[in-house]
Amino acid sequence: MCIEEICRRHDIALVGLGRILHYKKARICGQDVVLAKPMTYMNESGLAVHKLQKMFSFAYSDMLVIYDDIDLPLGSIRIRERGSSGTHKGMRSVIQHCGTQDFPRLRIGIRNPVRRTADIIRYVLKPLRGQSFAKLQEGVVSAAEAAQMILENDIHGTMNIFNRRKNSLLLQKEEAKTSTRRKNE
Repeated sequence: MCIEEICRRHDIALVGLGRILHYKKARICGQDVVLAKPMTYMNESGLAVHKLQKMFSFAYSDMLVIYDDIDLPLGSIRIRERGSSGTHKGMRSVIQHCGTQDFPRLRIGIRNPVRRTADIIRYVLKPLRGQSFAKLQEGVVSAAEAAQMILENDIHGTMNIFNRRKNSLLLQKEEAKTSTRRKNE
C-alpha cells in the first residue's frame, strides 16, 4: 500500500515484470529511484529484490525495503538502518537473497490492537475494515512521508523524527531541555 501511495503522490504507474514484480524507474525529490512491488508470495520477496539488483545493479545499502510487520502496533512505523528479519518470513527471504542485513527498512505495524491473534496467517491475509483500516492507512501515509524524507535528507534525521514514541515522558523531558537550552542561549 505504501508504494501505491508514493506512486499516487508522484503520478507514477508501475509496470509488470511477469509474476515477480511491478516496478518503475522514476525521479523523486531530485533523485533517481526504482519503485518496486513484489508480486511473489511474501515468503519469496527476496526473488524480486534479486531480480531488481540484476536489472539495476545497486548497492543494497541504497535500497529501502518497506513492509508490514505484525510485531508493531497497527498504524505505527519504525525505520532501521539495518537489522535481522525478526519474525518476518518475507524479510528473511530478502536477507537470504541479498546475502546481507545491511540495508534500510521501513516497517508498518499491522498488529491487532484489540487482542493477540492466534492465527497470524489468517489475520494478515484478511482485509482490515473500518477503524482498523483507517489506522493502517495513517501508517501508510506516514511511511510514504518518511520514505520521501529519507530521499530529501538522510535516514538518521528521518529516524529521529519518525521513530519517536507518542506520549513518551523521556521525549517530553528531552524536548523540555532543548527548549530551555534555546531560551538560555
